[in-house]
Amino acid sequence: MNPIRAKSFITASKSRLEPVANWPRLPDITFDRVVGVAVDSRGLIYVAHRGEHPLLCLHPDGTLCREIGAEVLKKTTAYDLRGPVPVPIATRYWLHGLHIDPWDNVWVTDVGRHLVFKFDPTGKLLMTLGVDGKSGCDQQHFGQPTHICVVPTGEIFVTDGYGNSRIVKLSAAGKYLLEWGVRGTAPGEFHTPHVITLGQDGLLYMTDRENDRVQVFDQQGKLRATWPGLHSVDGLYAAPDGLIYGSAGMDNAVIRFDRQGKPLDVWAEPGMFCYPHGIAVDATGAIYTADTGDIWILKSDLAESHATQAERTGPEGSALRKLIIKSGR
Repeated sequence: MNPIRAKSFITASKSRLEPVANWPRLPDITFDRVVGVAVDSRGLIYVAHRGEHPLLCLHPDGTLCREIGAEVLKKTTAYDLRGPVPVPIATRYWLHGLHIDPWDNVWVTDVGRHLVFKFDPTGKLLMTLGVDGKSGCDQQHFGQPTHICVVPTGEIFVTDGYGNSRIVKLSAAGKYLLEWGVRGTAPGEFHTPHVITLGQDGLLYMTDRENDRVQVFDQQGKLRATWPGLHSVDGLYAAPDGLIYGSAGMDNAVIRFDRQGKPLDVWAEPGMFCYPHGIAVDATGAIYTADTGDIWILKSDLAESHATQAERTGPEGSALRKLIIKSGR
């Protein structure tokens, strides 16, 4: 993680979030590092995690509908690229970004295999982008791609965000069209482009996580706006109500933004979340978070503020949550 520049999020809302009890209901599945959540047009909920049965579709009541990609998704070893030399982390399923397109197809990135997968609503594999197990920064390769967004024209936008620092645009058939972004802190530059989502205004909203901001682009890559001062926002979701919702894992916070990027509500009650990495909102206004279970300890010294990740080995803290906004506190 970069030194912390923006202030941490703290609770600032006249409403509260109330978790839905006994949801989901999956007694035979243990979530391990839940990384993504998405909702389709029928109200089905999709979840990606890094344990066994890593990609699932759930009914609205939280029971299992189906598993997706069991014959396609594989365990591999991912590498931590934050230092001068790549360091192997662990061997597991390394899913990361999850997206449902306008036709209810299911898209997921695999940062261990440097791939983007597209499944149809029944779970049939339709497309694979990238070269399995080989990273790169060209028209055929990705380097630990973090997320995907598919717009109504069918064009595909990929945040190629851990190994590289770019957004790649492809045709509906997966043909390379263009890209933009390099590593840096200037406008239009990135440090960990983490999630990308399409607003109702047709613009693309992207979490530039290590730069503590959201950057807003048109679909040709022109920078249209910057939302600065947003501490380490991981998740971002354009909700049916027209607003953008975010999740900040290090601060265990969920944020609802106005259309200019100002937080309208911040929910960060102690103990409610355990690193909300992904977020989604359904047509009823229910909020879903994908909690990895990671714990970051914020530290300060005379030189700078920084964060240290607490070590763990198991799935403790990992969770998929459904929450309802309630008026009053």
